[in-house]
Amino acid sequence: MPINSLESYLFERKLANTGSIEILTNSVIGIDVEHYLSRIYTYKKEQALPAIGGIPTSLRDYIKSDLQVFQEFNIKPIFVVSGLNIQLQSKNYKTNELSGHEQHVENVWKRLVSKDPSQLHHSHNAIIENFRTFNEPLQIKKLINDIIKIFLEFKIDYLVTPYDASFQLSYLYNSKAIDIIYGSTDLLLTRIDKFILGMEFQSKDFRFINKYKVLQELNLNERQFLDLCLIVGCNLQPETFPIFPPIPKPNPLQPYPQLSYFKIGLDMLYQYSQFSNDTSSLLGYIMSLNNNRLLELYYKGVSALKYVPVINQEGYVELYNVAMSKLGITSNIDFLDEEEEEDEEEEELPKVAGDDKTPAKGESSAPPTRSVKIPNDIHDIISQRLPPELYFYQSIGLLPLELLESITRGQLDVRPPLEVALADSYKKLVTARSYQDLLDYQYNLITQLLARYYQVKKIRVKYWFKDDVLELNNRLTPPIFKRIDKLFIQSDDSGDSFQLNNFFKTKLSGEFTTTKELKTREDVISTVLLRALYLHGILNDKNELSSVAKILIKFANEVGTVEKEEFEQFTLLLLLLQSKTLVLNEPSKEFTDVSNYYKQWSADQGQVPPPPPAPQYKKEGISTDELKKITLISRIFSFNKFNISPINYQGPLSRSLLSFRSHVEFLNKNLLNSLQVVLVDLIVHQEQNEIKLYASKEDWYSLVNNLPFFKSINNYLMGVVAEIYFEVCLKQKQQASNEAQVKQNAMNHLSDFVFQVNLPTFNINVHGTNAITKDQLVQDFKRSVAFWNNFVALSEIANGVDKNLVSDKFLGEIKDTGEFLQKYV
Repeated sequence: MPINSLESYLFERKLANTGSIEILTNSVIGIDVEHYLSRIYTYKKEQALPAIGGIPTSLRDYIKSDLQVFQEFNIKPIFVVSGLNIQLQSKNYKTNELSGHEQHVENVWKRLVSKDPSQLHHSHNAIIENFRTFNEPLQIKKLINDIIKIFLEFKIDYLVTPYDASFQLSYLYNSKAIDIIYGSTDLLLTRIDKFILGMEFQSKDFRFINKYKVLQELNLNERQFLDLCLIVGCNLQPETFPIFPPIPKPNPLQPYPQLSYFKIGLDMLYQYSQFSNDTSSLLGYIMSLNNNRLLELYYKGVSALKYVPVINQEGYVELYNVAMSKLGITSNIDFLDEEEEEDEEEEELPKVAGDDKTPAKGESSAPPTRSVKIPNDIHDIISQRLPPELYFYQSIGLLPLELLESITRGQLDVRPPLEVALADSYKKLVTARSYQDLLDYQYNLITQLLARYYQVKKIRVKYWFKDDVLELNNRLTPPIFKRIDKLFIQSDDSGDSFQLNNFFKTKLSGEFTTTKELKTREDVISTVLLRALYLHGILNDKNELSSVAKILIKFANEVGTVEKEEFEQFTLLLLLLQSKTLVLNEPSKEFTDVSNYYKQWSADQGQVPPPPPAPQYKKEGISTDELKKITLISRIFSFNKFNISPINYQGPLSRSLLSFRSHVEFLNKNLLNSLQVVLVDLIVHQEQNEIKLYASKEDWYSLVNNLPFFKSINNYLMGVVAEIYFEVCLKQKQQASNEAQVKQNAMNHLSDFVFQVNLPTFNINVHGTNAITKDQLVQDFKRSVAFWNNFVALSEIANGVDKNLVSDKFLGEIKDTGEFLQKYV
């Protein structure tokens, strides 16, 4: 979060100056990704994103459009993403306690269930409900891998910082690595003179802030300004001190907060300075509150602003004030006194003052380096420190932030999925013994690379829905890396591109060992995936493959060309079947499907009034068997991507399909985490590979780009399309004359009634037109049917290999459903 309510105050006081993008020609601009996306996706855009899952459908279009403007003026962007949270940003939740955002989403779902869409009388058919709160930005950490894939696609540089993006950008700016910054008001807390607050790419101008003018206009010194920001709340100290009046709850007539905490806090500061004659800081005012917790919060906030770690030009991580002092920027930096320095030089210099090498013969002696004061308990304020090498892998997206953060905190919080409420099947999935064992393996692989303290440190797993805390046993004997370090896949014919279907088709034969070096990315990723399969129990100590691997091998060899993304989805589907947590064709008991409002149909909707709507979610006129078939079809279709890119999706939603997506996304995340920790283990131990010789960032980017399961899975909208289509087909039994007419009517219903393809202002995209066309709808539907056919083939193979995964009875139900589907397509 930026400094609370400061941005609106700056615009109110006309402190945001305007400039033309043209003056940035030939420059390098550092961009805070979270702020950049918050400017694109304001409160009124992507209102349904938490309800459909995945990434914003228009994200790629926006980035592509903005990059074209940069290219026009030869501006090189570097996108910077915030990394780990510091201790002040972490919150401990009570059992069954929801965050403000989670509670808001739950409330919106409840309103949707109770609201009758047919009574809304809108000019279109969409239910207007916003699943986002006014002050809640997009959750970047859940989107980070998808964003990285877009950067890699467009060949754009990016950096995942150790902690806060604003301070990292400030360091890059002061070290001359970048020429200007596009970021949030948090940059005012750093050593910086000016920055860009907003960019209007259509009009090709920007708004920038001059820090000196801001302080001059507010009549504050820098210490007072920093203290005020700590009181109202900023990114590194997000808690607003409880000395302000509460903000009124938003309502339809007044959805935006009317109070400005910054303005109120500024008045408090002026009054305090006037009565106390203290113009140095707000410490005296905070002490006068007689609240030890607030005083401690203030001290920690001051320390966080001074000592948050950044990654320097050499690739090492050091504290912000230390890095600034090395650049010769010494304002507001506390140094040891000369007497203290003499006493503590031996202890402190190696840690914070850089190299103290004796100059070689002929070299001029550099000026003596002063030691920066650092609190002894800084790790309790920021975070426990990790080795610089891990921060490097984090910076390119090779390590999961969630695991690293839980190692430093000592606790992994398992929070609710997107649908918020808890389904029995999801509870069974996240509490399964296999998941707990997998966490043991993953943490063991990482902590074995760290100091002994981390190897014996217990990590707790806290589920939001129960009081009991699980304590992991990540100290294993023998350690996991000793169990997997003999597993290799190497081929003289391999190349630099990894294909998942080719891996299962050709790589899983032989002894899984070699004495040769892994010289290609295909061999590296193949070896990493093989070891990850071991962690998931798909390969055992005798190098025997489980039924899941055997099914995928047979599927890869017998079925025609399958796209990489589809093969990943089939892999996840088998893992879901193996988990025994959810029956694919069993309708959800906890959550609702698509509202019946979107399934109303009559023979001639232009002349004959539609039948009175059934209760919103009651299945009338559909048998239990037909409902099971539609449930199975919609879930399988939901794997496929609906290739649309509206900036604010308007249309039907399904909480049951969202719940199904959460199951698959959970499996996808765990498999990717395994791949990432195994890859880092392989690199650090330098086992028969040439990764240690990578000399350019392009080599590392290519390695990241080849990782399978890296992106989050698609949203479930194709499942919604399938559910509506087949239910509308069934409702025409008594009215339609032939099957061709039934199909045509159902597709027309989707295009004309549900998605309003003829209404230009409905579901508009970046270019201002309707993002959904009938041709695209038909093409995506056909692609989903082809995906279904491959699913049937996979089910037949699975039944032949392991009837515990797909029983004869379930296979029969799948084939019956296939016949039902073919009747209407």
